Amino acid sequence: MSKVNIRSVDLNLLVAFDALYKERSVTKAATRLSLTQPTVSGMLKRLREVFEDELFVRTSHGIIPTPRAEAIALKVNEVLEDIRLLLAPDTFDPASSEFTVRICGSDYLQHTIFNAFTEKILDVAPRARVSVLPRPATGILDQLKKGEIDLIVSDRDLALPDLPGRALYKDDFVCLSSYSNAKDNEEMSLDRLCEHRHAFVDPTGGSFRGPIDEVLAARGMSRNVVLAVPTFAMLIHLMKSRGLIAFIPERIARSFEHSFARIRTPLELPYLDIVANWHPRMNRDARHIWLRETLLGIAQPPKT
Repeated sequence: MSKVNIRSVDLNLLVAFDALYKERSVTKAATRLSLTQPTVSGMLKRLREVFEDELFVRTSHGIIPTPRAEAIALKVNEVLEDIRLLLAPDTFDPASSEFTVRICGSDYLQHTIFNAFTEKILDVAPRARVSVLPRPATGILDQLKKGEIDLIVSDRDLALPDLPGRALYKDDFVCLSSYSNAKDNEEMSLDRLCEHRHAFVDPTGGSFRGPIDEVLAARGMSRNVVLAVPTFAMLIHLMKSRGLIAFIPERIARSFEHSFARIRTPLELPYLDIVANWHPRMNRDARHIWLRETLLGIAQPPKT
């Protein structure tokens, strides 16, 4: 590679490499690039000559990158992103631009701001596509670097402090009861509260303990948690069919208060501090700035 004159290298080969690496298939890469399969195969041949490596090995399930390909993949992606930013106009017009937005967040966020955010993008940018993704267990930084995620939205406890970020809003927890004898705005003692059956949302579904239990533990008390589910949709469905108590973020509770009684307790409840993070390479990108401002406008609507 050191002997190659950069003036003799077609930069489109790097675009082909990036597509092959992401798709792991010559056919899918060709579709992604709007090229024919023989054309992409020819580009792969030239890439192998340039890098003096096979780069991708054929298997029964597609192609897999060689160690050399793995080593250069991130750098190639960064080079292409730099070129895109270099050529991008200083202004961004969502109404005429064709682009894809990839936003990552929990089930809670999908119930609160993601719906309105998605609707806003599709209304203002008719040629846009939106992909809402669950937060991955691993590799989130790598996905940001590769441009596979534009924005990550999460509670501050799960935010990425080393990345640029913006505070969106705070959301208090409220206590709702679906017991048939529960009265709206009823004040309940801690002893009675702990005796009732409780449910809460744990995205992993593997725990019966959450933030409220930490607050109770500080008072030397514990509650009777009988149900832990991965989504708020499932929690609300089960609360409608049986008597349960749940501490739910205010923005979700607003949609279901007519079905359940709101209970007052002597607890000082925690709150969610919602933050958006992105990769620093996108700080000055006009499209990304518009994206961030749009999200903030949804999260913090003008006061009337």
